[in-house]
Amino acid sequence: MPYETEDNNNIFYSIETTDVKLISDYTGLNFYECLSLDCYTYRLLFRDAYVYKMSQTEQGRAYLEECYYLTQTRPDLNSLRQQFGGG
Repeated sequence: MPYETEDNNNIFYSIETTDVKLISDYTGLNFYECLSLDCYTYRLLFRDAYVYKMSQTEQGRAYLEECYYLTQTRPDLNSLRQQFGGG
């Protein structure tokens, strides 16, 4: 079955079980066990597996850092003072 590689941006087939595969690789559970998880545990493991996988490469770590900054709701006042001055 053809699949998309990093060098190929054309997607000819959709992969319906990518999230289950990611959880399975991360936890060692088989697909049936993954699909038997309650929805909260499933989402938690999916998040953790995704963060773990992304943290394995420099590009992935940069992406996670950008995501972290985008989720911040409080300004970094010290950085703003350094950048723009003020007291």
